[in-house]
Amino acid sequence: MSGKQAGGPSPKALMTVVEGMLIDLGQGREPGKRVTKEDLLGYLKSGSRKLNLHFLRTLSKDEISLLRRDPAFQEKLYSALRELIISLHQPLLAPARVKSLIREAATYPVNEVRRDPDLWAARLLAFLPAGVQLPLPLVDLRYILALTRKSLESRVPAAKSLDELDSYYLYIERELGLTPGLEIFINKALELSENIRDPGDIVAFYRLLSLRIPETLKELPLSPEKDRILLAIKALTGFQEAEALATEFKKRTMKKADELMKNARSYTDLYELRFFFSQIGERSNRKLLSRKAGELARSVNIRAQGYDILTRFDHQELEEDGLLNLVPAIMARAEIFVLNAPLRYLELLMDFYLETVCPFLRRLKNEPEKVPRLIQNFKRQVGLLNIYRDLDHLAQVMQRKIVLAICGPQMLAKAPERILSCLTRLPPEFYPPKVMQALRTMIRTKGSGYRFTTGDVLLLLAAYPPPEEEAEEGVKPPEKHEKQA
Repeated sequence: MSGKQAGGPSPKALMTVVEGMLIDLGQGREPGKRVTKEDLLGYLKSGSRKLNLHFLRTLSKDEISLLRRDPAFQEKLYSALRELIISLHQPLLAPARVKSLIREAATYPVNEVRRDPDLWAARLLAFLPAGVQLPLPLVDLRYILALTRKSLESRVPAAKSLDELDSYYLYIERELGLTPGLEIFINKALELSENIRDPGDIVAFYRLLSLRIPETLKELPLSPEKDRILLAIKALTGFQEAEALATEFKKRTMKKADELMKNARSYTDLYELRFFFSQIGERSNRKLLSRKAGELARSVNIRAQGYDILTRFDHQELEEDGLLNLVPAIMARAEIFVLNAPLRYLELLMDFYLETVCPFLRRLKNEPEKVPRLIQNFKRQVGLLNIYRDLDHLAQVMQRKIVLAICGPQMLAKAPERILSCLTRLPPEFYPPKVMQALRTMIRTKGSGYRFTTGDVLLLLAAYPPPEEEAEEGVKPPEKHEKQA
């Protein structure tokens, strides 16, 4: 006979049998009238045949065989069941009610949930961390709390991510109302922090080690157990005071966030890291953010990502190093960005142009050494055959891009009366003289609220000097013999 057979069924198996007994006794009972330990003992003493059904569903084949042919085992089983029932903590759960409350348990405040054992047990089942399935015998709430904590902490060494680890910690502390084993969580978090790969890991690392664990330490009452925990934490981290621990891990998190920003491969990661810094009350490394934003701008798809760049970025944060890349990337595709897009896209583009691009172009007049780089970056975006003489020429080309965006099909179809007012908002200094003259003539003769037409657009664009060797969109200027023809 194996050791398991000799020792009898496990407490968890016996709890499952008791759960079945509670279900039987609860059927037809008045609402609010709970089954008691005395009811369970009476059920056990009655020798009901239903009890054998619960044994058949719960016990192993060997234990069922022993139950049928070994009176000593049978007596031992009933004795163990009786002792378990006596040791239960009242009020006992009502399994059927617990299961019926699972869907709505999340709608109740935590304080209210904890006044109703059935509702609390339902919430525990509803909020189990992702990927965790625990067959919990619905009998004794205190037993469930202890069993769940033990099960989750046993999973900590095998946790594959900081987010998973944080979810275990939060569940134990918030849902179970218990104190997690701090040492095992810190130890595993430090291990996982060696391979932080995305902003989600950064956030989980910060939440766990800079917020949750220090807060737990503050709330622990003075005791020999707390002293033991503090010594264990000091051995792991070098710190044992809650404030010092929070500060240290905040610094470590910020350093890791900077490393991620340095290696970011998308604007999405950059936004999330920048948002993380703002959430913890710190400013991101402006120089690093600016440089990375500029690097990513070189390969950005303005049609797909332009809206995010213009709405989720505070461009005042960017230094000139980043703007030297970002401004050409957006302005080179200005008219493509608004093509077939809602009118709010044009409004965003106008704000970016007037509030960021124009002041930037004016500043560069005092920093001529940076102009060649700006021109080269613009060429890279629109085609290497384009020739731009100087900063003034490039500024006029960029404003021409905005003019094309303002006079696009969307505005002509939906808001032609706004076109002239938008054009007059653009800096006069960045219009070629002939274009400025044509625009003034239009305003004087037609008024600012005039409904622009396609003919007006062609008339305005005709005032622009012809593009020099423009290769944008694959269109080449006509040859001289074509003009003569």
